[in-house]
This record gives sequence, C-alpha cells and structure tokens, in this order.
Amino acid sequence: MKEIKVHVESDAKFFARAKNIARKVDGAGAIRAENHLSFGSLDVLLRALTQKRWALLKALRGRGPSSIRALAAEIGRDYKAVHNDVLALIEAGLIDRDDKGQISVPWTRVSADVELAAA
Repeated sequence: MKEIKVHVESDAKFFARAKNIARKVDGAGAIRAENHLSFGSLDVLLRALTQKRWALLKALRGRGPSSIRALAAEIGRDYKAVHNDVLALIEAGLIDRDDKGQISVPWTRVSADVELAAA
C-alpha cells in the first residue's frame, strides 16, 4: 500500500518534523520512507482538496491511468474544470502525469492529520 499523509501544521511543526527525519538519517543512515503533504491551515487544505477534487481522485484511482478528457467524460464534468483541478492536484503531489500525458493517482491511501489547534 502506498500512502500519503496529509497534515495541517504550522511551519514550526513542519520544520521540526523535517529536522527529526534529518537527525535519524544522519544517525542511523536509513529510515522508512514516508510521503507527506503539509498545509499551513485547514482553509488552505480545503481549498486544495475540494469535494469535486476528492471525487476526481477517487474516480481516477478506480479508473487507472487516463487522459484528462476521458476522466472528465467519465465523471460528467466540464473538461476545462477537470483540467484545472488536475493541474492543482498535480501541483499538490496527489496526481502524477507520465511522459505520454496520462494522469494517475499513485496512492492507495490518503490519511489526514488535523489538530484542532492547527486548524
């Protein structure tokens, strides 16, 4: 299972986590690889992962590698809107695009960690 962990965390927490990982790498030389996506606030996370984008991710994960046009037709949405959502999700690291232009979701699991204090 390939997982990405989505966080709402302050810059200080983000850099503390990164520093901790660097210390582990410096000390032991190897750590278990993890994928993280951090947002500075819940508002920013919710703008990046709207309901329509979440539905798009689920549809694309179920469909497998696809063109944006085929995905838009499958989910019954306007091509331009899906294209814009796909670009935002690529930028966030939640969708991959290969050399042929096919898009896919590399994750089998997306988990979220949102602290009330950080939200």
